[in-house]
Amino acid sequence: MTELLTPPNGAAPAPPAAARDFTKKRKRLDFTIDSDTFEAAPVIPGDVFAEFITIYNSRGDVDDYQQTHDMLKHALSLVLLPDSYERFTARLKDHANPIDDDQMGEVLLWLLEEYGMRPTQPSQPSSDGSANPESGTSSTENTQPAESTSAPSQPTAS
Repeated sequence: MTELLTPPNGAAPAPPAAARDFTKKRKRLDFTIDSDTFEAAPVIPGDVFAEFITIYNSRGDVDDYQQTHDMLKHALSLVLLPDSYERFTARLKDHANPIDDDQMGEVLLWLLEEYGMRPTQPSQPSSDGSANPESGTSSTENTQPAESTSAPSQPTAS
């Protein structure tokens, strides 16, 4: 086996090729609510990211509001830095300086976008295609189906 590692004819070994660098430049993920600034991890480790997405997507699977609220708090615990998470959750109970559930939801949506995920939301209702007299004419009004311009296919012998 050592003969495979020895260069032929006593030549010096070739220097190793430059290693591929997968390092990514990360930006800080800071956000502000009132006078407090919070910081989320610039990137989530793969296993934690999977848990974060699973928790967020499962929030509709529970009927109890408290369970949903707790799931969202748990999702935040996975991404906020420890000091920020402690201050955030303290404000969820603070009557004088509260963070409400709408703000918590907005933060989670923003973080999902920052981490490269598009949040799953119900799609907008689509048009039924009927004409709306106030908006002009329907795009399908008075149109006839186009005739085919291709020749019919012929059977082939096999």
